Amino acid sequence: MKYKIIVAGPVGAGKTTAINALTNDNAFMTDVAVSDEVTSLRKQNTTVAMDFGVIKVNEEDTAYVYGTPGQQRFNFMWEILSEGAHGLVLLLDNTRNYPFRDLKYYVESFSPLIQSQGLVVGVTRSDETDKVPLEAYRQWLKELELEAEVRFIDARKQEDVESLIIDFINQIDTGETKDVPSNVIPLSEDTLENTAPAVPEENNVTNISPPPQTIGTMETPETVSPVAPIQTTTVEEEPSYATKDALQFDESSLKQVASLKGVDGVTLTNSVGELLHSTINDDEINEFIAFLSGITPALEEASNMGTIHRIMLRGPRDENLTVFVEEERSLGISSDKGVSVPALSQKIEDMLQWV
Repeated sequence: MKYKIIVAGPVGAGKTTAINALTNDNAFMTDVAVSDEVTSLRKQNTTVAMDFGVIKVNEEDTAYVYGTPGQQRFNFMWEILSEGAHGLVLLLDNTRNYPFRDLKYYVESFSPLIQSQGLVVGVTRSDETDKVPLEAYRQWLKELELEAEVRFIDARKQEDVESLIIDFINQIDTGETKDVPSNVIPLSEDTLENTAPAVPEENNVTNISPPPQTIGTMETPETVSPVAPIQTTTVEEEPSYATKDALQFDESSLKQVASLKGVDGVTLTNSVGELLHSTINDDEINEFIAFLSGITPALEEASNMGTIHRIMLRGPRDENLTVFVEEERSLGISSDKGVSVPALSQKIEDMLQWV
């Protein structure tokens, strides 16, 4: 059988590296040189269409593995590549500041494929940091009402990637990825017979104690059996890992964003729209960004479109205005009109994830 497997995940999680390692450096890649200063600190090239590799699962089965671009501005490729796929391998970078944000975003983006086929999660760069254990990812999957295997892998090692892909395909074959939860053991008729309580036959009943003697209306047995002590079991609570989803904006992140090429100025406002700090000299723009930050909850309620994380505007002058909205604070960016807003937004997301 021929299997089509999709490998997805954020920029720098190791998708291209994994597929190249899987195929002994024979993968087909559509990489170009990284053009922004943020991503270049982590990698020299980035995928713009797809990576592709083929491996033999066994004598009869072959796996066609497609790696998707990690940048959100290329997400139109995700749906194209997912058509006809048998499952999703999600790679997550353990060194990112908000791994739960990545997990949530990608499982929501690939929800149709996951629900119809299956999911396995490989966590990379655990050799660089172990600040987020596997138990945290398992807990987060449970909170997202998903059941999937999670394991640490080294995307540079063929045996790690090959084992992840082949084990996943074997699960797909048996239907374990979506039909039978891993903590449920199906009961057969033989199992039911073996677990049914035994009923003693009449001729085998022995050692029946005589009835107790009675005095008045009170029964007093001849012997009193000692009462067995009550056994208590201590149940240890599972550790809870914070589902940190909101980006944290402060003066440090403001300075870092202000240093990006094409950024003219940055503002920081709180949840009620009060201006906390700004490098923009135009008071009207500062007030307008603060107004957008404060009115966002009302916009969310009125539009009924869910949570608003980003507002992008283009004014009559030669600049763009982008506001990143989070629960506690918002970050407003004024940028040159020649700068791609989606590309700049990706830079900022990556900077806040890595720095």
